[in-house]
Amino acid sequence: MKITMNETDNTLRMFPDTRNIPEIKPKTFILFPKELNYKQSESLEIKQRESLELIKNHLKIFKKCFVASSHGHDSIVLVHLITRACKALNIPMIDVWLNHTLNIYKEEPEYWKKINKFLSIENNFRIFYPPKLANGKQATVYSIAESVGHLPTFRKAHNKTKNQSFPTPECCHILKKQSVNSYLKQLPLEHRYDCHFVGTLAIESRIRRLGVLQRCRSYLTKYDKPYKIQTVTPLSFWLKKDIADYMTMFQIPLNPAYTIHNQQRLGCASCPAHKNWELRLAQDPTSEGLGMLKRNLIILKETDMDRFNSSIQLLQKHKLVPQLINELQLTNKIMI
Repeated sequence: MKITMNETDNTLRMFPDTRNIPEIKPKTFILFPKELNYKQSESLEIKQRESLELIKNHLKIFKKCFVASSHGHDSIVLVHLITRACKALNIPMIDVWLNHTLNIYKEEPEYWKKINKFLSIENNFRIFYPPKLANGKQATVYSIAESVGHLPTFRKAHNKTKNQSFPTPECCHILKKQSVNSYLKQLPLEHRYDCHFVGTLAIESRIRRLGVLQRCRSYLTKYDKPYKIQTVTPLSFWLKKDIADYMTMFQIPLNPAYTIHNQQRLGCASCPAHKNWELRLAQDPTSEGLGMLKRNLIILKETDMDRFNSSIQLLQKHKLVPQLINELQLTNKIMI
């Protein structure tokens, strides 16, 4: 029997069975810190069951869904869960969309083919590429940095975009959102997508934890979209250990880029928007990471000396890449 949108929010958000609501509660919260902590402490078996139920509830209600994937570990676990949910409901697998930012490790495209075959989603998989520039070439993180005059960042203290209440780096907007939004916008009304799944975890950052407390795991939004669409985050309560254990349990092939490049996260390989990106690139044992680090630091040196000096101090504190630091500090203009 189909669930209707008139039923309780529990159907879509699935609040804890026993609530732990403080006497004095933040006005914007619908889930509370102790509740989130408790849900994160539950077993993988419970998290699997709840995530599958959450996914199935949305697939029953919404007419056209897609899942956004980077094909990193979290995304692949989410896609695997969705394939299980679709099979349980006896419905076709939903669309799987990947934004190819052209800023990836060289091992990734081959893994995409391998994992798509493993999941049997070859016919559901779509890659979105960056928009083309006036010169006919596709935009890259470095062409964007050149056009805006700085290296993009999430950090409010350094973000140069003044007219945003929440600072989204320009490269994220152009490389990850613009192509998808252009596609969504041109769809006829009867073919629009009304729901999408995202593989984010509350444990990843304070912003993501706050988002779960304010909206739980399902919410309607128009933020960064051409029209309102339901956003669902079935993995919000999961921990990184849960992701690893799930992949082992179902013998899901691992993305080799994590090990080869000594990375804890993928996405845009050279991403300078997150905290301690310098350490992440400096600890890559291959030349790729060092090359990305050098290019980022050169841009910072030419556009933002405060950020450049902060990055150098962080690398020096951890005793990383002393030769590169010396080269950058002694040379006014370095060829990339």
